[in-house]
Amino acid sequence: MTLASDRPHYLLDQSVMSHYWTRREVRHKVDELAVIGVLCASMVTMDEARFSARDKRGLEFLTELYGSVFRWLPIDDEVENEVTRIRTALWAIGAGRGAQTTDIQIAATALRHGATVVHNDTDFLTLHRAVPELSQLRIEPS
Repeated sequence: MTLASDRPHYLLDQSVMSHYWTRREVRHKVDELAVIGVLCASMVTMDEARFSARDKRGLEFLTELYGSVFRWLPIDDEVENEVTRIRTALWAIGAGRGAQTTDIQIAATALRHGATVVHNDTDFLTLHRAVPELSQLRIEPS
């Protein structure tokens, strides 16, 4: 799928966003990505964020943030095809259970929409080994 903007698209995983407000270097890097590209969310990344909410107010804030601030990358049949391809590729490298289901869905969504997954999760490194065309950027808090 071709995205509407020529700017790079970054699908933000909760493993990075969980550090956005508490780690200056993470916030700086994500803000930098927002300047050069488009920050994105999906059904899976939004639900990961919602799961992290500590109360109703936090849930409402995260739902608003992910639903209106980030560009939405929909999940469709092509994403499901990517999930199947990724899982097969993981088994091919001997890592069939090397990534969580949600991370595979996020990777499949990124592949489908031509986005880069922004994360701090070794599952995405494993996914990249299995599917080298998966664009991923790891931001590790110091």
